[in-house]
Parts: sequence; C-alpha cells; structure tokens
Amino acid sequence: EKLTIYCEEKGVNLVGVLFNCAEPEAITKALVRIKASKICFPKDLLLGAYANRLTPVAPDWTLEGSDAPQPMRDDLSPEQYYTEFVSRWVEEYNVRMIGGCCGVTPDHISYIRNQLVK
Repeated sequence: EKLTIYCEEKGVNLVGVLFNCAEPEAITKALVRIKASKICFPKDLLLGAYANRLTPVAPDWTLEGSDAPQPMRDDLSPEQYYTEFVSRWVEEYNVRMIGGCCGVTPDHISYIRNQLVK
C-alpha cells in the first residue's frame, strides 16, 4: 500500500517490483501477499525474484558482532531452487525477472534458463 501511495504522490509510473537478496521462502510470502492484495497494481506490472542462498539471519545478528561470513544453505541446489521456488513463482505469480543474489551461482542461473526455454 505504501508503494502505491508513494508512486501516486511522486508521479512515478510503477513498471515493476523486484524482490532481492532475501530467502526464497520470504520472496514467496511477498508474492502471495501481492497476489492477495486488494491494492490495484497495474495489470502489466513486472514482478521479479532474486533470492539469496544464505542461512536465516538471527534477529539479534550484527555485522560488528560477526567474525565470519553468513553461511550458505546446503539445501538449495540449482534443481531445488528451480523446482521448489522458481517454477512456482513463474506459474502462480507470473514472475518474469528471475535471478539470484548472494550464493546463487551461474549454475543456478543456467539451470533456470534451460528449464524456462523448454
């Protein structure tokens, strides 16, 4: 709702919304909320999803208190990323911009591309 208000106030033509650098589960939740929303988004609004492969970040985590990088998940292979998340985003939520962020590798992107061009 805040996004549409901002766009109206600033005269912004909203073309797309990209969810970036979040766990794929969080991106799915956001897409569910947009689909269920009573807010009038443009019918041709482009949706995008660039999930990361990081383990969940603890609510009390701080960069200053960390002595190591955030670990990567070991349950998100290219096949798993596509099968469990990307295919659903494309089919159920009409997501058209797909990619990845921290920890999503060229192998993930290649696998997604190969699946989508079939």
